[in-house]
Amino acid sequence: EQKSEHAVPLYTTALSIYERTIGPDHPEVAKDLVNLGNALCDQEQHAEAIPLYLRALAIDQAARGDEHPDVAMDLSNLGIVYRAQGRRDEARALLQRAHSIMLASLGADDPKTHAIARSLA
Repeated sequence: EQKSEHAVPLYTTALSIYERTIGPDHPEVAKDLVNLGNALCDQEQHAEAIPLYLRALAIDQAARGDEHPDVAMDLSNLGIVYRAQGRRDEARALLQRAHSIMLASLGADDPKTHAIARSLA
């Protein structure tokens, strides 16, 4: 948790730089949004992470399409944070969708597919 405390301002700065230099809708911005969201979740700041994950999802869907592994990871992140908030039905639906995308795109043996399957269990 201490590391994530230091990570939040660093990710916030990196996000700001990326948004100015490569544009707010670039997939690299989505990665920084996810990193910042993850750091916030590490600090139990789930509500603050949700809009970041939603924005990353929108960027990745627009840039990569709905069936891309990055979209699946965004859906998984949202599912995990919703589960942490007690929103189990929403979480399960997102995690199932993420798992389906990963199975189709990377296969059953991929570590990311396994990670999402564990989140579903």
